[in-house]
Amino acid sequence: MEVRVESLAVARGHREVLTDVAFVAAPGEVIGLLGPNGAGKSTLLAAIAGMLDPARGAVLLDGRPAHLIPRREIARAVALMEQQPDRDIPLRAVDVVELGLLPFRGRFDRGGSPRDVSLARDSLAAAGAAHLSERPWTELSGGERQRVSLARALAQRPRLLLLDEPTNHLDVRAQLDTLAFVSTLGITAVAALHDLDHAARLCTRIVLLDRGHVAALGTPAEVLTPTVIAAVYGVAATVLTHPVDGRPVIALDAATTEEAP
Repeated sequence: MEVRVESLAVARGHREVLTDVAFVAAPGEVIGLLGPNGAGKSTLLAAIAGMLDPARGAVLLDGRPAHLIPRREIARAVALMEQQPDRDIPLRAVDVVELGLLPFRGRFDRGGSPRDVSLARDSLAAAGAAHLSERPWTELSGGERQRVSLARALAQRPRLLLLDEPTNHLDVRAQLDTLAFVSTLGITAVAALHDLDHAARLCTRIVLLDRGHVAALGTPAEVLTPTVIAAVYGVAATVLTHPVDGRPVIALDAATTEEAP
């Protein structure tokens, strides 16, 4: 699925959260959304998912305005994995994943069919969480819930995967495994990330947001430079080149840019 964001402005209440945001994600591309807290990453994901009306501009999914696509139709093509909710759900992990199949059910279909259960278990296995299928959601750790949430998104069989901090609560191995898995799906993905090295590893291109504006757009090597990092994050950075794959590796200095030599 192609995602085309054109001069997008989005307001929440009386405040404009995004202003003149523009980029294109080609089918199968992995786009990283970076920026400090409050930069507008989650708002942009919600707008791409059609959950927010633009104040100006547009989000086009294969040429159609996202906010005008019927919710059931968009749910069959777009999966949004939001930041992990803290609320408890009295369901097993496999039941939570089955919720991703709701857009494909008839009005009177109550679910739980052998086919639905099989699809849910396949999605859990793909997300590396098959062993959690019978575990109650209430007993899962934060990292385990992240895995199950990813499986629920995969159960929708999306053409566009939207991820809001997908590595939250995961240990280092699970973080790397999750990012590698997303990059091999072959579907368009837009992921809001905090870790600059993760973005350099996962993403074909990066949209760097700063206070609702696009501060930089390009490949990881083009965006993740000491000058850009200093301007947006206010920290000094040394950018190295990975000896194996040539991607940028970012070493951040605890000192602010003003204090750095």
